[in-house]
Amino acid sequence: MTGRSQNQPILPTNTTRRDSRRQSFLDYGGVNSLNNFASSYSRAQQYLGSSLIEQGGNYMDQALISSSPSENSVNTQENEPGEFSENYPTINFRPTFVSSDTEESSNNNETTSLLPVISRTSTSTARKHSFSIITGNSTSPQTIFNSINTLVGIGMLSLSYGFRLSGWIYGSILLIVSATLTSITAKYLGRILRNRPHLMTYADISREFGGTKFSYFVTFFFIIDLFGASLTLIILFADCFSMIWSNVVGLKIILVTILFFLSLLPLNLLSFLSLFGILATVGIIVIIFICGFIIPTSPGSLLSPSPTTTLLPPHPIHLLLSLGIMMAPFGGHPIFPEIARDMRHPSKYPHTTNISFLITFILDYTIAIVGYLMYGSSVDDSIIKSILNNPRSPRSINAMLCLLMGVLPVSKLPLITKPIITSYENIMGITEKYVSLDQKRTMVVDTYGMGRILARVGFMGFLLVSSLVFTSFGKMIAFLGSAICYTVCLTLPLLFYLRLNKDEVGEVKGWVIRVGIVCSIICAVLGSFASITLNVD
Repeated sequence: MTGRSQNQPILPTNTTRRDSRRQSFLDYGGVNSLNNFASSYSRAQQYLGSSLIEQGGNYMDQALISSSPSENSVNTQENEPGEFSENYPTINFRPTFVSSDTEESSNNNETTSLLPVISRTSTSTARKHSFSIITGNSTSPQTIFNSINTLVGIGMLSLSYGFRLSGWIYGSILLIVSATLTSITAKYLGRILRNRPHLMTYADISREFGGTKFSYFVTFFFIIDLFGASLTLIILFADCFSMIWSNVVGLKIILVTILFFLSLLPLNLLSFLSLFGILATVGIIVIIFICGFIIPTSPGSLLSPSPTTTLLPPHPIHLLLSLGIMMAPFGGHPIFPEIARDMRHPSKYPHTTNISFLITFILDYTIAIVGYLMYGSSVDDSIIKSILNNPRSPRSINAMLCLLMGVLPVSKLPLITKPIITSYENIMGITEKYVSLDQKRTMVVDTYGMGRILARVGFMGFLLVSSLVFTSFGKMIAFLGSAICYTVCLTLPLLFYLRLNKDEVGEVKGWVIRVGIVCSIICAVLGSFASITLNVD
């Protein structure tokens, strides 16, 4: 007879599942497996705009609140070789589901699932519902990947235009200084978290610095940033497809309509939809290089570069407009505190930050000089527009670029606008409902009544009208880089660090930080003024 031996132990069901999952190719690689990379990426996408969420709701869709884990369910992940967090307080941010009013243990799988169920906690504000997020599980490579994905965006497409405005010398200096200073302030945020372990988000830090009213002020900047990013995607989409269909208004209406229906999807689907945005961005970068080498003569050729301006700005006033353009690619600071909290070993956060900003700078600088060499003084405010308008560009190149420029906003816009939508729905009291499953568990259920649908239609209408009023991609990038990025990435982190970590700031360093704050404010004001008033042909 065949069958199980009498002495063979019966394996628990969950153990059998773990063993079968380990056999999947997604689980090979230990803590850096594809499955864990996907889980880490999914969490990082859900951090986007999470600091906007205040009292009255939870923006994580279908979050299941469970009970506090036992110690055995906490330390099931393998340790990453060579990592040890000796400089940070002993705080557990391992994958857990926690409800503040329950104490019963819950079981977690040894490996993180590809589609994690997520809820969230903010300890700095008394809320009606208390949540904890799956966190503290990203390795250094995963953190670097998430950080680079946060930093690399459509702002890099206008860097060649920034060099046209500032010249080779000042353009290079501005880009280097922007990357260096934002890298420093990102690490300052990490030091604040190290000394104040109860803080989780950028909004928590701002609340610790100036109270609740000040955190609302910072939230306002976040909303403007996300709204402006949405406008740049819509403008860029219309600029590119206007080569095929000249009805710009119709193009924007189509994109906003698609966005409305995508906004009804749950967040976990939107997170994975954004993967197509990464692929589109990589494809755009590759096509720019291919285009430069297959076109034999200028314009649009790297084999025969176009004439560029002098080493200095052609017009000194144009240097002010380039301030925001050179800062825009490094505007991911609102998400970095949560990326830092999501690390398995936070002591490696400074190292991962250095690598992330270095790789981002190299990529941005390369794209900037390639586009500038290809089109010189005639480069448009987006390198994509220059390629599509170039009669020497092959039709196949234009077709691929149009396809990618269609995928990019469709994949990114729903995730960018969701925090804004959730914020005003929270204020209006039309967000999700909490359904009690039993005495210890609650399910967050998304409901879409007529009031919620009308509110979203109103928001989409406002977004459409704004995209018809503001039509310059380059000026929009310059404004966001000046007004928002200088404030959120330099001024505020320096202020936070100066007050919250004053014990480790000496007198000389304190004065250097104060000078940096003043210079950042001046650049923000001058750059914003230039982006509003200057028109460059």
